[in-house]
Amino acid sequence: MRPLNRKKSQAGVTLTLLLSGVVYALLASGALDRLEWITYDYRMQLHRQEKRLHPDLAVVLIDEASLQTLNPLVGRYPWPRSVYADLLEFLAEGGARAVVFDILFTENEGDRGTLHPSDAQLIATSGRTGIAYHAAQVLKDEPTEDNRHSLHRPLPVSFTGRHALPHHQGFPDRGNNSFRLPLDGLHQASQGVGVVGMDADADGIYRRVPLFFPYQGHLLPALSIAPLLDRSERISRTANKVRLERHAIPLDADGRFLVNMVGRFEPYSLGGIFASIAALRAGEVERMLVYPDEFEGKIVFVGASAVGLEDIKTTPLSPLTPGVYIHASASSNVLDQEFLQPVGLAATMVVVTLFIALTAGGILAFSRFYLQLAAPLGLALAFAAYTFWQFGVGRVLHATGPLVAIGLAWFSTFAYVAFTEGKDKRRVRTMLSQYVSPAMLTTVLDRYEDHLKAEIGTKEHLSILFSDVRGFTAISERLPAEHVVDLLNTHFSVMTDIIFRYEGTLDKFIGDAIMAFWGAPIRIGDHADRSVQAAIEMTRGIAEVNRRLEAKGYPAIKIGIGINSGEVILGNIGSEKKLDYTVIGDNVNLASRLEGLTKQYGCPVIISEFTHQELTQPIPCATVDLVRVKGKQVPIRIYWPLALPGDPPESVEEATRLAALIERAFALYMAQRWGEAMALYAQLPPVRLREVFLERCENYRVAPPPGDWDGVFTLTTK
Repeated sequence: MRPLNRKKSQAGVTLTLLLSGVVYALLASGALDRLEWITYDYRMQLHRQEKRLHPDLAVVLIDEASLQTLNPLVGRYPWPRSVYADLLEFLAEGGARAVVFDILFTENEGDRGTLHPSDAQLIATSGRTGIAYHAAQVLKDEPTEDNRHSLHRPLPVSFTGRHALPHHQGFPDRGNNSFRLPLDGLHQASQGVGVVGMDADADGIYRRVPLFFPYQGHLLPALSIAPLLDRSERISRTANKVRLERHAIPLDADGRFLVNMVGRFEPYSLGGIFASIAALRAGEVERMLVYPDEFEGKIVFVGASAVGLEDIKTTPLSPLTPGVYIHASASSNVLDQEFLQPVGLAATMVVVTLFIALTAGGILAFSRFYLQLAAPLGLALAFAAYTFWQFGVGRVLHATGPLVAIGLAWFSTFAYVAFTEGKDKRRVRTMLSQYVSPAMLTTVLDRYEDHLKAEIGTKEHLSILFSDVRGFTAISERLPAEHVVDLLNTHFSVMTDIIFRYEGTLDKFIGDAIMAFWGAPIRIGDHADRSVQAAIEMTRGIAEVNRRLEAKGYPAIKIGIGINSGEVILGNIGSEKKLDYTVIGDNVNLASRLEGLTKQYGCPVIISEFTHQELTQPIPCATVDLVRVKGKQVPIRIYWPLALPGDPPESVEEATRLAALIERAFALYMAQRWGEAMALYAQLPPVRLREVFLERCENYRVAPPPGDWDGVFTLTTK
């Protein structure tokens, strides 16, 4: 970490203040709401998908099966009110504590002015059982010609005296100007009345509900909380809480209750209950699907889940949630004391400002790119995990605002660094200018951010080339030191031009050896082709090298080249004072071993089977051998590339013929058909490869290999 100078400190403070204002504006305007709702829903799903309803609650659903079961008995939905009277009677017999209908019975079933017998039965049963809670609505309607005389009506005294909450304070008037109550006689017979009404958020998902509805100085409870209240208890409202005598229930900034949704309901089908009622009336108790005593002491919510009844809501847990589940979840929250407490905007802005300061300060203070990247990322991940954990204990932190703040601070601070310093780009230029061609360096610098990872080290799939001068020790012993250096410089100059021509990266010179690789810093898919073509060109380029050496009176030289392809570690390796942009790993070592094999087989270039498999160009390659190099257990097949795709057709044709001949000879060798193999190997030009296999076949013909011979030649030296 580097200390911040005055200029950077001022920049950090300025960025913190400016970006805090931007994030505050985004939060206050609601621009981040939809993103925040997505994170809220993920948190809800993580913590509540398996949550069960409080054991004192139960739900009875009018589902598709109920519609089919009751259709032959009472006809199509809507059913006569007597159906609900029978249900109420059944639940009362079982000892239910309360039955809460999420169904509006606001109009007479019969003709205007008359009370239908079915309505009368529901009213009578509600009064007799003393456990029925019915639904009402409190609305805010826009005035029209049709409704202007019905707006702002006072609630009936018979209703307010029985169902409005008498002791309350602090609830602001919401401008409600209309209502719909249970039909006359029903609200008088009800044990309680609860208001139904909730609005989805702007994305169409239901996450919050009002718990109380003010109307002309009266306060009415929501259906979810009505059966839990004692009308004698005092209720008050503060900015972010509703205080009851037994509970303090948190609210959001709009005064609504965040429902901590229940994910696991075990509802009863109303159709199953009516089948049980029919069995009970017939005296066939053993056929009952549901027994009344299952509801003993429970608050039973009755609602609809059948799609055609239009009470399906989208919640954070499901796009197909019966509306009654939302009421039941809110009641369960109160009974379980599982409340969600939203954290206010002021606290969120403190976190936002802190995170912007930490992010900007970290980027300005850290000199290493991986720390500049990892610190904000780690902060963001830690905060995201913290918000998920806090949700589980009932605190709803605003996740999006602080995360957006980190992102904005990261981007803005890096933009500042790029425009004022540009150190990263200069670092890449310094790092790579000695390794790649000028044309390639220009391409790298266009995307220099991608290559700063070299300071960390990355795994890359590359092709690695090693080239070595044959017999260089003897040559260097015969020449003065200055001539040795001149000879190497002449050789390296020609070879480097060829490597750069094929867009390779020159790793280093190791004495008389050259190490290069393809596939980085610019990723290319045909790195195997380019490395092999460069190797063939290098063997041909030795003629030009020898012409220059001859002109200076130096001896001619020969080279051997080994190539392997595979995964390596790429990065700046060394000490703080001296770093090399290089590659390391087993695949690098194998390439070096293959270069050493060129002496043994007399092939100017040897490539591994891995490089051979990745070739996409029609490069004729002859199988050399199946070997186990020193330090390795798994054998590999090695090849000798013979020509370039762009060579004259007759040269390519001859190389292809030679490769096929060697392939057949090697197959016979592996089949232990020594005489036939020798006949084919004898047809090869006078190269060391021919002599090696003629000698091996002759030896095996005289002394056959053991029965478990697998054809692998094990090398004991590097």
